[in-house]
Amino acid sequence: MKKILSLFLVCLSLIACDEKKNENTLVVATSADYPPFEFYKDGKIVGFEIDLITAIAKELKKEIVIKDMSFDGIIGGLQSGRIDVAISAISETSDRKEKVDFTAPYHRTMSVMLVGKESPITKPNDLASKSVGVQMGTTYEKMIKEEWQPVISNMSLRSLSKVPDLIQDYKSGRLDAIVLGVSEAESIVKTYPELKIIPLPSTEAVYAIALPKGSPLTEKINEIIKKWHTDGTLKKIQDAWLSPKE
Repeated sequence: MKKILSLFLVCLSLIACDEKKNENTLVVATSADYPPFEFYKDGKIVGFEIDLITAIAKELKKEIVIKDMSFDGIIGGLQSGRIDVAISAISETSDRKEKVDFTAPYHRTMSVMLVGKESPITKPNDLASKSVGVQMGTTYEKMIKEEWQPVISNMSLRSLSKVPDLIQDYKSGRLDAIVLGVSEAESIVKTYPELKIIPLPSTEAVYAIALPKGSPLTEKINEIIKKWHTDGTLKKIQDAWLSPKE
């Protein structure tokens, strides 16, 4: 009986320690395949959004744990309670807002197409009878399904979980174009100079941090973002990673 009681007390102690650890830890989900926002360098996840959420965690006096996962699994991870926040070039949409909460925006960007330098594609209508790739679960995928496919004849859409897989598909001839954000595209063409960027006017995207519904962290993070917008901290973190013209 004493042994059972001792074991029980040890278990309670461990549970208490875990709870204390969880209270002081910010578990962050990201899809680390989107330079310069989040990507692997020398075995470590780095990027603009990683620096931003790390600074926010420090302001909240929390230790940070970064979890790399597929972009299309992030919203589900928030809903399940497995993660505290998500930052991964996530745009607030009406569908997503029904499932999770969003902070105030911290970055604005626009959509572009990546095509080969010798490609005749200069606009979406040139994708008739061609194949375009996007990252699964993104607003780019939604835009193409709802706005492009109904009016562009025989255009096919290929959605993949990771951006590097899209690049490989393009190099293998399975894709004619890739749609993504301008900052990510600018980073990619530095590595793949055989590609060029085609701007897509009137496609502004606004990025925000996503949290579980009713999270007490939402307002706290909003206060930090608002303060950093005003005092220049946000711009300083952003300028370290993103093109000055953005």
